[in-house]
Amino acid sequence: MVGWRKTTTTSGECVYSRPLGVTELGFFWDSELNGTADSVQHLRMRVLQKGDEAIYSDQNVIRTWLSLKQRFPMLGCQVERQSGAIEFAVRQKRLTALTSEDLTFKDIASAEEGDQMVQDLLQGPRPLNDDMLARIYILRRTDRSDYFHVIFFIAHCITDGASNSSIQRSFFHTLSSQFDNPVPELESRLSMVPSSDELAPTRHLSTARKRWRQAIGFAIYSIRATKMQGGHTLPRKFTAATYRTPARSALIFTVLTPEQTNTVVVNCRQNNITLGNAILALSQVAMTRVLYRRYLRGEISPEEWEHRKKQPMHSGGPINLRPFLDTQWYNRGGGGDVFLAISFFMYTMPFMTLGSTERDPQTLLKLVDGAPPFSALLPFKRFILRSHMVQAQAQRYLRHPLFLEIAIWPHITRIERTRLATIEWKQPVVGGQLSGSDENISPMDQKGPISAHGGSSIGNLDSIIPLEYPMPSSNPLSPSANTIHPAKAGFPPRTSNHPTDSTPRLFVEQARTHLHCRPAELYLGVATSRKLLHLSVFWDENVYDRALVQEWLGEVKDATLYYLGQSHWEEKQYNARL
Repeated sequence: MVGWRKTTTTSGECVYSRPLGVTELGFFWDSELNGTADSVQHLRMRVLQKGDEAIYSDQNVIRTWLSLKQRFPMLGCQVERQSGAIEFAVRQKRLTALTSEDLTFKDIASAEEGDQMVQDLLQGPRPLNDDMLARIYILRRTDRSDYFHVIFFIAHCITDGASNSSIQRSFFHTLSSQFDNPVPELESRLSMVPSSDELAPTRHLSTARKRWRQAIGFAIYSIRATKMQGGHTLPRKFTAATYRTPARSALIFTVLTPEQTNTVVVNCRQNNITLGNAILALSQVAMTRVLYRRYLRGEISPEEWEHRKKQPMHSGGPINLRPFLDTQWYNRGGGGDVFLAISFFMYTMPFMTLGSTERDPQTLLKLVDGAPPFSALLPFKRFILRSHMVQAQAQRYLRHPLFLEIAIWPHITRIERTRLATIEWKQPVVGGQLSGSDENISPMDQKGPISAHGGSSIGNLDSIIPLEYPMPSSNPLSPSANTIHPAKAGFPPRTSNHPTDSTPRLFVEQARTHLHCRPAELYLGVATSRKLLHLSVFWDENVYDRALVQEWLGEVKDATLYYLGQSHWEEKQYNARL
């Protein structure tokens, strides 16, 4: 068990402990700010077989959750603080028995009531603590007995996107299956979830060589961080106290039709880009239209406009580290095990996409809905160029021979900053407010680098989180499959003569991810499910106005349809002739 140590208490109980890794420690201190970065998954489920409502009975839900805690022991771990050290502790009895807060059952009268409960959980006191890092809410519908809701509420220091997918697949497969899978030994499971720091392919190098690589990684990171200056984002209320004030998380989303989605995917392939590359160029031109509209209405001063015109636009997002870690571990199921293994990456785009409007007098500008059209701000050829620019930045970073040594430093440098912000927030304040909290800082005076927004593009969710359960044995991710898969964790391969389920009993009617945002966060999420492209924005409503965020999301959708939802063949032909 790499990283874990075993001790025995005076009562004879075995306790397995290990220090938090660098990334885990950063997210732990995030969570101390009233649950910042906690992960919330809300799924509305439909029972497919008439009279099968026992599938979400107390007894079946308890059986399922206990099965998951034994397969994924981080779901039952605790955080212990001793002599300044912060460690994870796993006790076997907590994995085989319920605590008073593990599960919450509640009746609701509508889907809207379920949505409201998620918001209440995010806006209220944090439902998690050091002794409870994961819990589930089961909401039974009084208006429809064939519907129920499940809310997974999990601390980010023990989960990430790959983990959340495994948890959902495993929970609903076990809940709907009549056959139990063998549970692996606890030590076997813990051996798969050391901190990600312990899984680096270079861990077997000598201490001197590892220190050399870390030092060079820090030097490269420092140079890149020094070069990342300036930046700007949407108009916002930003004060000296913003980064130490818990966010008021909000979510809005929009969806493209199946026909529109298919056209977008086809056009991405034809132009040799991914939607993940394109979304940053799309969000940038969308933000330009929002800002331009306000400038023309006089809501942005000429001085601020000139300042913004000169600024680059930085955008960041998470990177799944698992494919870059130990290969044998990854292939045995490490790609889907429940623990934290991510890093961050920042992309830098050039200044705002002002296009031909820079040359035209303001009185002659052609406006569409109060702002210059996409064609004037960013011609299609330039859009493709910016998408390839994002692609090139990602490739240079991920293919660097010291990628992991560079990727660790953003987490190291933010730990102390996050810890101090949390301590200050927890201290008593005068007059009920943090010092300086009312004085708004203008965009010109905000210290860079300023992120325009964060974001991620997940791809096709249906391939990693199926819609029907139990999963058939033909699906390599199914616990019933007799194969090993990198993303299949916690379930040993079944023998060929083991009985399996064949009739679907559950259907995922709706699935949504919610974030407990960081202070001042603005996060654009992109994913495809059921042949529909979903665009979502998570943001801190203390900082950004809801109407403004809705306007920006609408512009992102319109930009997606303009650049990728139609053919630009004539424009490409014209450019070729030139």
